[in-house]
Amino acid sequence: MSDLSVVHLTQSDNEGGANRAAYRIHKNLQSIGLHSTFHVGRKHLDDSSVVAAHLPGAGLPVSDVIAYLNARKLRSYPRKLATPFSPVGLRYGQLSARLISEADVICAHWIAGAFLNFRQLVAIRKPIVWRLSDIWPFSGGCHYPGSCERFEHGCGSCPQLGSDTDEDLSRAGIEARRSAFARLDLTIAAPSRWIAGLARRSSLFGDRRIEHIPTGVDLNVFRPRDRMEARRRFGWPENGQIVLFGALGATEDPRKGYAHFLKAIELVTSSGRKDLTLVVFGGVVAAAANSIGGFPIYHLGQVNSEELLSFVYSAADVLMAPFLEDNLPNVVIEAIACGTPVVAFEAGGIPDAIEHGVNGYLAPIGSDADLANALLMALDHLDDELRASARKTAVEKFDITSCSRAYGALFRDLTGVHRKSNE
Repeated sequence: MSDLSVVHLTQSDNEGGANRAAYRIHKNLQSIGLHSTFHVGRKHLDDSSVVAAHLPGAGLPVSDVIAYLNARKLRSYPRKLATPFSPVGLRYGQLSARLISEADVICAHWIAGAFLNFRQLVAIRKPIVWRLSDIWPFSGGCHYPGSCERFEHGCGSCPQLGSDTDEDLSRAGIEARRSAFARLDLTIAAPSRWIAGLARRSSLFGDRRIEHIPTGVDLNVFRPRDRMEARRRFGWPENGQIVLFGALGATEDPRKGYAHFLKAIELVTSSGRKDLTLVVFGGVVAAAANSIGGFPIYHLGQVNSEELLSFVYSAADVLMAPFLEDNLPNVVIEAIACGTPVVAFEAGGIPDAIEHGVNGYLAPIGSDADLANALLMALDHLDDELRASARKTAVEKFDITSCSRAYGALFRDLTGVHRKSNE
């Protein structure tokens, strides 16, 4: 066991892709010998290394109420867009003084949702590594910028709030961060080159140390399974080709591009294609259509088992990921780890994982026609080489053990705590 102790701060141990990615890092740090504790606002898992971090008696219902109360600030902005915006104010999180004092380094992940405020970070007085799940740490409250570049200069007149005044909630959010972060020993970890670039351009993190450490997955879990066996497991057709679409909030979150998935499938239908089966996971099942463009569609809802999800990926010929803006989506790297090529918009960090014509196909953001053509190219050029290239990319770039070792090396560099020979 290493002498180095890390405490992770994140909103939940299993809700949302960012929190799940953080939990994977935590567990793998343990497996390579670090003393790692997962300190969370919303605890669900039966894992002794996951320690709840909230006020006495404040369970899940209280966290929901406090998040709701913070969100009431948004009522002052009747022209606000439907995109997520998380103000900081009240908080339900309470950190363990013992855990913080015993830690050599703190690793912050997704701490929005009224979990923590910035004054609590200032009180830590330890080196902090902040792993960026989105831009909320260096914005005035939004999670993805769209075409806005105001986070580079200090926010205000926020287009997502529908605000036309500089002294708005986004400006207050930036100034609260600026005041707090000036007192932090802070290093930034960026899962994608895209978000690293945004952080370097930001007014808050532009002068900070920023390390690019890609998200990792467990390659022993997410691995190619026998395609026909996987299809039989779910009762899906063994003949023809299967196109998969999925993400957390797949059908509800406009950023995930479900509308573009539907339009692309319609265009594929008009091309005369007749041998497709569609599968959607992560979205709402109630009242879901049983066919799209004449193709049968299976709705799985949430898939919480990683092993089961690996069979879902393996059963498919292609994963479609028409996300309009994203960091480095878990579903993309999970799919290629299972040897399933990906068709996607060239958005955010997706080009870090997908090389056009090598392990999938990319289309310009928002172009349904190009997305449909990319899908047809993928379906027409499916072969063992394309699948092998997908798996090879995951092995070379997105192994969770390599990811965790990179975090371990960063922690040691920041703290001066050196590894023992068993790491």
